[in-house]
Amino acid sequence: GTVPTMARSMTMLGLMVIGWLAPQVSAKIHNLKVEGDSRSLFKIETFCFEEGGVMNLTVKNFQVQHTGGGAVRAGFVVIKTESESEMQQMLEESVEDGTCILESSDIFQPEDLLVDLSAPEHAHNSEATAKKWRRTSKHRVVGPGDAGLYSLVFARCEPAESNAMVSFHLHAGFWNPGPNYLSACEEALPVLFAVFAICFGAALLAWIYVLCTRRKNVHHIHSLMAVLLVVKVLAILVDSIRYHYIATTGTAEAWSIIYYVFAFLKGLLLFTVILLIGTGWSLLKPYLNDREKKIVLIVLVLQVLDNIALVVLEEMAPGSKRWYTWRDVLHLVDIVCCCAILFPIVWSIRHLRQAAAADGKAEHTLMKLTLFRQFYIMVVAYIYFTRIIVFLLAATMPYNWMWLRFMFTELATLLFYVVTGYKFMPKDDNPYLPVAKDDPDENSSEFGLGPEADGDLELPEKP
Repeated sequence: GTVPTMARSMTMLGLMVIGWLAPQVSAKIHNLKVEGDSRSLFKIETFCFEEGGVMNLTVKNFQVQHTGGGAVRAGFVVIKTESESEMQQMLEESVEDGTCILESSDIFQPEDLLVDLSAPEHAHNSEATAKKWRRTSKHRVVGPGDAGLYSLVFARCEPAESNAMVSFHLHAGFWNPGPNYLSACEEALPVLFAVFAICFGAALLAWIYVLCTRRKNVHHIHSLMAVLLVVKVLAILVDSIRYHYIATTGTAEAWSIIYYVFAFLKGLLLFTVILLIGTGWSLLKPYLNDREKKIVLIVLVLQVLDNIALVVLEEMAPGSKRWYTWRDVLHLVDIVCCCAILFPIVWSIRHLRQAAAADGKAEHTLMKLTLFRQFYIMVVAYIYFTRIIVFLLAATMPYNWMWLRFMFTELATLLFYVVTGYKFMPKDDNPYLPVAKDDPDENSSEFGLGPEADGDLELPEKP
């Protein structure tokens, strides 16, 4: 059919791109190469340190390109804040006020300057400056009472002109005692993801049991839901292993590639299943109309782009301009996908409402209408919680509770899967299934597939 063919094509395309892209990106160790960057202030990385944690920075080939020969006031700063939102607010206020954080006593303290790359006026060519700019290393240990959320920021106060540009190569090694290369905000993730892998595995076994005991009512969409659960279990299990290796070695390139493949398949399947349930495919009708095919194709293409952006974001060093571009692409594509999957559900609700007004068997149709409205609310709530609420919580939470963002996301996903499976499980009296087996035209008319599909149905007149 058309749906499996489109899905196979998009899957192969996505896997080819991920296979080409993943080996070319750097490992989880922080490496950032900046060339001709005109930004005077930007955040590079955020890391949660425990007492005894280590910051190890090496800056190579630092250069400043500007018209004059004035002094240079620049460097790398580590600033401790209570949350990510507080750090972001500091940077935005500094840019808006036109002040430099290296000269602001409210934000910057002398001990916050980790690598100082400043040079006096007309001293750019001096031996001392050349040596410092060629290679500078700094090692710092987090002392007692200093554990918390730290942000590494690059700041250039002078030269202040907008056309001034800097270039450098930064290698940053952050780790906590152990050594544990995971941020303290993420130390719980290997165990957390392993626990959720067990939970989703239990849901998968329960779903397989339902399909085996009710075979006569099983449709293609039910089998596709089982495949989604299998991929979800594998994705979260691999993610647990990946974080374990990052914690112990600082990198997990092979496991990252495997994770990206499963994450890509999971994204494709999740949006496809929601779309197909919304259209009634395989349960009420064995095909999709042209409008529904276009929506499915658009979402599949966007999911390929979304997962390419995910790979780049995960592996590219934060702080570069390209990283911020890919982050915006990821957010935009994700929002478009979330909006697109709602259209088929809205169309189905409209058609069912029309059928309830025109059909004498309104009770059965109203049952289906109620179920579709419930599903619509579920999808909207799931999208709103996992895309907005969770990120707001993460931005404002204290650093030692930031791992709860991942727990809330997985809990919401598990709840969404379980409730959807319960609502649409194969059973004889499921209002989602065709109810008038003696009327072959009922289903097509309910979903706007009959000759009056595109017209407005009138309410029947009372006798």
